[in-house]
Amino acid sequence: MRKQPQVTEQTRANLRQAFWELYRERPIEKISVREITDRAGYNRATFYLYYHDVYELLEEIEGQVLGVIDHLVNKRLLQGDRLDFSQHMSLILRLAEKSREYTRVLLGDHGDPAFTQRLKEIISPLVDRFFLPEEPLGEQAERIVREFYLSGIVSTIRTWTSEDDPMPIDQLIAFAGTEAGAKVFGEEKAKEVKSHADAQEHRHQISDAAKHSQHKA
Repeated sequence: MRKQPQVTEQTRANLRQAFWELYRERPIEKISVREITDRAGYNRATFYLYYHDVYELLEEIEGQVLGVIDHLVNKRLLQGDRLDFSQHMSLILRLAEKSREYTRVLLGDHGDPAFTQRLKEIISPLVDRFFLPEEPLGEQAERIVREFYLSGIVSTIRTWTSEDDPMPIDQLIAFAGTEAGAKVFGEEKAKEVKSHADAQEHRHQISDAAKHSQHKA
């Protein structure tokens, strides 16, 4: 008799949750199938009905997180003709924030290096399209410049999600308009971001003033 789909998915979810509780605390090499099944309330045979090993389970979690980011990049961010740096980065950061429980671990000290590499591969088309200069750089120089931007973006996400009290996204984006941000992202991109941040702050001030006026009325 075949199991109902909802039962199958619930079992997988329980196994994923049990694994994740362990993976948050220690590297995958130190996690056994027995620990996962004991925590989830199943036997080892049940685990092997769904997963070949603990690595396949981790790959499933990574695939779910990366799939959402990949959809955002390919179905939305790459559809425009120009880079709106603050908007694009804000959307990526909001996704990272939404899946922060996973992102901070997967990009952390005992996270899977393959996850970081796959994340870079997903973001890479954005860098190629909006950051690399139109003039040919040469193959080696292009690889170096691409990695410079990708590493900066991923490191920013890693550091930001690892904080117990992360900086507000708008404030982080506005940072790119400072002198330090200019050194990381380039003068032109920094000016563009600062201009966007200033306009956003102006809109907030107008909105707050309108709300205050309505309240007094």
